[in-house]
Amino acid sequence: MKNNEEIKIDGIVCAVESASGYTFKNKKLLVRALTHSSASHTENYEQLEFLGDSVIQLAVSKWLYDRGGSEGEMTAQRQKLVSHIPLKCASEALGLTEHIIKGVRDVGEKALSSVYEAVAGAIFADGGFKAAEKFVTKTLLSAHLKAPINYKGALQEYVQAHGRPLPEYNTRRSGGTPNAPEFVCDVLVCGRSFTGTGGSKGEAEKSAAKSALDSLKH
Repeated sequence: MKNNEEIKIDGIVCAVESASGYTFKNKKLLVRALTHSSASHTENYEQLEFLGDSVIQLAVSKWLYDRGGSEGEMTAQRQKLVSHIPLKCASEALGLTEHIIKGVRDVGEKALSSVYEAVAGAIFADGGFKAAEKFVTKTLLSAHLKAPINYKGALQEYVQAHGRPLPEYNTRRSGGTPNAPEFVCDVLVCGRSFTGTGGSKGEAEKSAAKSALDSLKH
């Protein structure tokens, strides 16, 4: 008969498997991936975190390669996607925050991205790269696709990757009515001018940046 701690661990495993969409053959791998060093100095997630870091890097690299882009663009995108904040957000979306097995009350924010890497590493160790790639695509990359695109930031990254001067924005016209304001903005980039419109100066600049990106990338 299982004790209370074993029943609790079984519940955690079941919840994480359901959220991740992957069922482990070796449940101990998942338990280890969720175990902070404050709970165990030997059977914790640190080694799986190391493995998961490489697995995520490869999965993201392959995803970016399949979508196309210059080496500079892909490198910059990968660096963003595998950084602490996106991994932390993916971890929180999966509910891993509630399922970290720990020996102290507060394990720190870094643990959230670390445990996500460890779970990816555990899935790779249990089911191979295809399973880990599916997990990363579902929990990290799909969320990235749903996020609003920062066109101004993307345009700046594009010109920096190509060694060109930074974009220059100029609000050409503002008007409309108090209830429906309209702004027209130009952006000068790579020796060309692109125009955007919007209900605010910021929206017009985003629209101009999008026009520039769409043109420069095709």
